[in-house]
Amino acid sequence: MGAVHECLLMELLEHGRARDAQCFEAAESKLPKKPKRNVLESAFQELVEGRFVERVPAGYQGVVDDDEGDVDMDGDGIDSSDRNKKTSSTSRSDLFHKNADDLWRVNSNEFNRRFRHVACAALVKEKVDESAGHLLITMLELSRVHEQSVNEERSTPVSEMEILNQIIKNPHEFGFDVEHAKVTLEKMANDTSELISVIDDDGHDVEHDVGDVGHDTIGVGQKTYCVNMRRIIDLIRMKEIEAVVRERFGGPACRIFRLLIMKRNLEQKQIAEMAMIPVKDTRELLYKLLKAEYVQIQEVARTSDHAPSRTFYLWRVDLLRVVEQVGRELYRATSNLRARLIHELSSEKETLMLLERAQDKTTVPLTSGQRANLVRMRQIATTLESSVQRLDELICFFAVW
Repeated sequence: MGAVHECLLMELLEHGRARDAQCFEAAESKLPKKPKRNVLESAFQELVEGRFVERVPAGYQGVVDDDEGDVDMDGDGIDSSDRNKKTSSTSRSDLFHKNADDLWRVNSNEFNRRFRHVACAALVKEKVDESAGHLLITMLELSRVHEQSVNEERSTPVSEMEILNQIIKNPHEFGFDVEHAKVTLEKMANDTSELISVIDDDGHDVEHDVGDVGHDTIGVGQKTYCVNMRRIIDLIRMKEIEAVVRERFGGPACRIFRLLIMKRNLEQKQIAEMAMIPVKDTRELLYKLLKAEYVQIQEVARTSDHAPSRTFYLWRVDLLRVVEQVGRELYRATSNLRARLIHELSSEKETLMLLERAQDKTTVPLTSGQRANLVRMRQIATTLESSVQRLDELICFFAVW
């Protein structure tokens, strides 16, 4: 896809929803070289067929909950999660039958789904190798059409033959041959992180040594694989949480955090011994983590009076609570950054308005002080905007996916 597709999408993003004719007119006025109408229509149809753009359902007035699956693309009362089940029997042109009064909008669920797939492939590339990342994104692309919601825990099963056929069709895109792909799939299936699973004829996971015999829904000797997307997202979350703990509390605190995840319930003395940290430092770090709600403490009294001398104090990590806490912190940090950005822009409001009114921005009469403030504001704005983009990505891991 190219500049025409981008311009059409930008028009929909700016207005929320619009008719296709409005998008065409905007693209004709904004693009340097005015495209022909049939080029615009073809580009718009490609966006619809790729599910990047969807028809607004008839009578739609409110916001659709993402947890309920994808919204109705055709406004016919059929949820797209049901339509996904019969996509294979539906021609691609059926998605684009339209009327002049139809309203269209960006399909945010499809973008979230694709971003999630890219994030999963990036982690696999980091943990295994680059070939594994290419194969995983291929598996997810083959199964994407069958996904019923953004937060699918697992992909639909994909046969080894389907994966290898993609390599045969596009050898230059992958950069490796079929034999290397088979070895990489084997490596991924054997990985202790359970990135992918081998599936038997009944749709159940099988042990890998049993899978070598050949379990397939397509043919004898062909394995069928399934991507454990929820497991991969959990690994990404854990990686980011450990990075936050290390950044805020230091390496020893991160060591304690990992230890509690592995061993569950431990006393303070046990933690100090296993983490090889002095008891005093361990106590301080534990209470810092407790205050930040990254660890919890549980009393186990041996007597009914709950006397401290006869009570065990067990430290543990509740990952679900930690994920929620990190999500709240990310939203709070994003809000603070946006407030700071608004403040910086408002402080130079007069200069910005002067630039906006000027025809030629290079000849605007500005004092040396105004120019220095403008340079400073641009640097700060660039830093803040890049930080917000990074936080937006992390929010997806902790609150959307």
